[in-house]
Amino acid sequence: MSKAVFAPIQALMSPYPNQLIALLETIILPLAEIDPQLAVESMAFVLVGDHTEILLTLNQRTDDKALVLLNKPGTYVNFWGQAKISPAQESLAKDAKTARKDLYEKLFELLTAEQIIRLGQFFAAVTKQQNLAHLYPVLPHWFHYVVLDGLVTTFTNLGLCEQQHRQAVVEHWSLAKLEALLEADEAGQGAHLIAFLFERQSVPSYYSDELDLIYSLSDTTSYLAEHLPQLEQLIPHLSIDAQIKFLDFLTKQPALLLQLSQLIVQLTVSKSKKVREAAISFLSKLPEPDALQHLTLLLQQGASKERGSAAELLALFFPNSLEYLEQAYAVEKQKSVQQTILTAMQRLQSVAPTEQHAQLDIPVLTPLLETKLPSSFTAVILDNFQQILAKAKLAAANEIEENKHRDYKHDWANSNLKKLKKITPAILNSVVPYLNGEAELKIFPNHDQIISHQGLLKNLPEFGLLHALRLQALSGKNHLHWPLLMSKLKPEHYADLELRHLSEALKRCNYTDPERLVANGVLLDQWNDLNDYIEGAEKIWPFFAENTVLLTEALGLSPALESNKYRYFKDHKAIQILQQFPSLPQQFIPRLLEFALGENKRLRLSAQETLHHLPDIHLRTIEALNSGKQEIRVTAIEWLVRLQHPDAVAALNTLLIKEKKEVVRAALLTALEQLGQNINAYLSAPRLLKEAEQGLKAKPPASLAWFDLNLLPAATWQNGKAVNPQIIQWWVVLAEKLKEPKANQLLLRYIGLLSEKSQQQLAHHILQSFIQHDTLSPSLEQATELAIKEAPARLKSYQQWFQRYPSIYAEYANFTLEQAHEEIKRAHLLTYLGSAIKSKGILAFICAAQGSYAVKHLQDYMKQHYQRRAQIEAMISALSSSNDPLVIQLLLGLSRRYRTASVQRLAQNLVAEIAERNHWSSDELADRTIPTAGLDEHGILNLDFGTRVLTAYVDDKDSFVLKNEDGKVIKALPAARQNDDEALVKEAKAAFSNSKKELKQVIDLQILRLYEAMCSQRQWPVAEWQEYIAAHPIMRRLIQRLVWQEVLENGELHYFRPSDDGSLLNLDDDEIELQPNSKIQISHAVFVTAAQAAAWLAHFKDYKVKCLFEQMTHQLPSLADTKAELIDDRKGWLTDTFTLRGVANKLGYKRATIEDGGSFDRYTKSYAQLGLEVHISFSGSYVPEENIPAVVYELVFERPGKRAWNNTAIAINAVPPILLAESYADYLTIADACSGFDPEWEKKTPW
Repeated sequence: MSKAVFAPIQALMSPYPNQLIALLETIILPLAEIDPQLAVESMAFVLVGDHTEILLTLNQRTDDKALVLLNKPGTYVNFWGQAKISPAQESLAKDAKTARKDLYEKLFELLTAEQIIRLGQFFAAVTKQQNLAHLYPVLPHWFHYVVLDGLVTTFTNLGLCEQQHRQAVVEHWSLAKLEALLEADEAGQGAHLIAFLFERQSVPSYYSDELDLIYSLSDTTSYLAEHLPQLEQLIPHLSIDAQIKFLDFLTKQPALLLQLSQLIVQLTVSKSKKVREAAISFLSKLPEPDALQHLTLLLQQGASKERGSAAELLALFFPNSLEYLEQAYAVEKQKSVQQTILTAMQRLQSVAPTEQHAQLDIPVLTPLLETKLPSSFTAVILDNFQQILAKAKLAAANEIEENKHRDYKHDWANSNLKKLKKITPAILNSVVPYLNGEAELKIFPNHDQIISHQGLLKNLPEFGLLHALRLQALSGKNHLHWPLLMSKLKPEHYADLELRHLSEALKRCNYTDPERLVANGVLLDQWNDLNDYIEGAEKIWPFFAENTVLLTEALGLSPALESNKYRYFKDHKAIQILQQFPSLPQQFIPRLLEFALGENKRLRLSAQETLHHLPDIHLRTIEALNSGKQEIRVTAIEWLVRLQHPDAVAALNTLLIKEKKEVVRAALLTALEQLGQNINAYLSAPRLLKEAEQGLKAKPPASLAWFDLNLLPAATWQNGKAVNPQIIQWWVVLAEKLKEPKANQLLLRYIGLLSEKSQQQLAHHILQSFIQHDTLSPSLEQATELAIKEAPARLKSYQQWFQRYPSIYAEYANFTLEQAHEEIKRAHLLTYLGSAIKSKGILAFICAAQGSYAVKHLQDYMKQHYQRRAQIEAMISALSSSNDPLVIQLLLGLSRRYRTASVQRLAQNLVAEIAERNHWSSDELADRTIPTAGLDEHGILNLDFGTRVLTAYVDDKDSFVLKNEDGKVIKALPAARQNDDEALVKEAKAAFSNSKKELKQVIDLQILRLYEAMCSQRQWPVAEWQEYIAAHPIMRRLIQRLVWQEVLENGELHYFRPSDDGSLLNLDDDEIELQPNSKIQISHAVFVTAAQAAAWLAHFKDYKVKCLFEQMTHQLPSLADTKAELIDDRKGWLTDTFTLRGVANKLGYKRATIEDGGSFDRYTKSYAQLGLEVHISFSGSYVPEENIPAVVYELVFERPGKRAWNNTAIAINAVPPILLAESYADYLTIADACSGFDPEWEKKTPW
């Protein structure tokens, strides 16, 4: 076909090599599918420059067909042309790309410079530059197309031949040839080539490495070495991303790096933080004299910021640079630079007191012992293989049968069987010698499954770390996933190991770079965390003491050496490791001081904790009070509070006298009070008004633009006098500037100056305003307007989807404009117009909110807007300063169970803080803060109207019953009489309303608490149970609906139920007396005989008392294997995911962690008191959820690890009996909601 198409120009092509003509014909031929003349003229243009008008013709085409037919030459990242081509045309396009690949292997040999330029111009025209990645706009389009097509586009989807093609291109291409190309096009253009190497201006950073092959060309290193002056002049003027790219390139060019000391030092003081941080990591790799010379020159002659940066870097990297800093300090005129130099000098001086501890006494490592696996285990492996092979044969036969009824034929099972049949006995006979380190073994199909089948290998007494590493090594020796390795071991296998043992074992098993593999497990992100398995400082720090270079890299003091730019050692993890050292290595002290007083909030506290024991650290912190940066002064103030050093008080008072910044002054006052100083002089009304007037002169923070300060409620002081509105306004502005939702000590003092009523009114106004602004949504009119505008386009898209993929988008076959309109309108009504999270600082005032008000608003918010995690966390943080019992009970509830793990963890931390400030345990906190809903010790709510007192009590239906002053029942609170006190009447009505809300909240929370106390088998000392439970006006009503047991000191059990008159009755209706040294516990069916359980149920029925929850009905499961780790007697019971979710949620279970692809396969309930999680697993679902078939699997109990995937299943016989019985009852309840057992359940799920 090509000969016929190009016959008109056969004479023109004849002088050129056949290979070139064949390749060009294949590349250009697809254009003949549009018009043969296009192909002819394009060929003539590329070869000899004829028909230049073809470029305009191609550029003016209105469709993308030419671009798609040529297979998108020059594409840098994914690009999809809008054109349909036939299968035959797809084949032509594929051949065109292959021909381009072959051409590039001999490009400069087959084509002249002019022809290459014209080829690039042709690609630019045929694509209309739609797929152009204009990496460096100074250079022409044609150059981008040639380079990108040759080094990027034609490398996609090459498969096995990629390495061979890569080698050919790397050897054939060179920067010198590319420079010559540019010069051939225009003299002087070659000077821009270096910039092109690093600029990636029009592509996302994620794709910045697509062109990295250019760094591997035959002459890249030598070319740049020949152009050092040009490099040094050019790099600082490139974009930030280009400078970062250049520094990344230098990581693998140590020889080139040594010649660029001046450039690196110049980049360390760049205006870009990203560039500075990247360049700073190279300082330790430069020759010290060179780096010192250039830094000292900057210190003397640089701009002000450069001088300051140079001083900081000298302190950070060069311990002996104190003399240079002193000389610079003596002549420096600018105050801010003087302060920076002084701080640098002080950091160096901090190192001196630690030098005596510089020599660490690293303990001697106990050698790792190995026991050989017995040769008899070979028979086990052979048997494992036969079992797996038999199962594979059955699966393959089933697959063949099922394929008879499928449109899409599956072949996985038969493919798997085919691979298994290739495994010979000789291969399996080599496994044990290989695991013993006595022979080599190549990877074979299903090797891990066969060798580790049924956990038999792990249970061998001889099995250990070295065997597990060799087994893992079959998948490669240059990487290691530690959780996967540890799953092959038992906890006792690694219980006594330290990191140095792991490094030694990796060396003995010939892994690549063992020290780095160990460091990856400790210093990288959590997915590969070794800290979950190797615990204890003595097992960690010695490894890093012997490999400090790894910490140097993690702290950014040397370049990151990971090949993947998204994987790098984390600085916060390095700090955690340094905290475990017996004494701090002095080379890291300047860096830690930088972090401790730096801008990175994430690192501040941990760095400060690490430096806490340095002998003069308080002096360094006091010196930081003189910093010109507000944030550093505030950080230093807060650090001094934690250090609790007496010298801090004078320094803080000195700063307070001259400090002008309001945020810093607030931090100073807070610190002084926390250090025991009296700050009342700063809290007088005149002083507060003066500060408010001064503060309000400045423009309020932009984050408060939505908040009208003039609408804040009027307030009064504790003495009843009015507060000037400007004071409250300023406090709100100040709180926003502090940016912390949890009020600091000063704001709490400010709030405490107000009357209780004013505190609540201010808190309620701010909480309501915050929630209202945060949840604003479009009006119906706005949603309708948007729907009218966008519905036609959406309908068109849906119709196109259906036409293109009718089987997938069948739902859009008859979709109407009205449906599109309704869909858009409904979706838009559910969107948020904004967010109040940037104004979270003002939430500091909500800690004074009335408990019932705050809890109701927060519960409503969490129910309707649960996805707004940051806002929920901000509000509960703010409320944690409250001592209101309802608020504390809410936090306790969240700490036990909540749908979002981060919110639950935060609540747990907040509860711990509240308990600590009250010197209680969390259980004691929960007991001592149960709200009373206004009821007195007799269960009466008194409502004072002034001249008369009305009362209310709670009936058997948990509802309030009102009585008037004469004791007669009334339906509602009466209107005020003429002689009643109007203010008291108003307060009484508000109190009654709040009590009704509070009562329901308390009952719901306490029933859940009592149920969890039963499951966790909590025991109360008699005195505490009597004081905080039995005597509580609400709790004493609830506990009457439960059977309790007294656990005597000798273990004997006495059962009883509290009656409504306070007596404790046993089954014989005899009153019992509790012994003072006994414990009290909620009883359960597992503690009593069947006859006793029946008798107690009859007792409740006789007394017409409704049980609080099922207590005497749930029994322990019957177990065939007492060592089993799961219960699966309802496995295979079929239901659907919506039914399963509904029942599980009703039972208090929540969806487990979402896995890859949005899937999950279990519902879970946590019992933090026991350190256990209950899991009911099923066939699986995904989010967003659809109603699909679901099969119940098993009931499992796990001890939670630091990560969800590190949980440890425990034997059923180790589960506390009540928890086991209740969880088994939940398992049965879920199964009962199913349609029953289905023998073919494995075929009924989509997985």
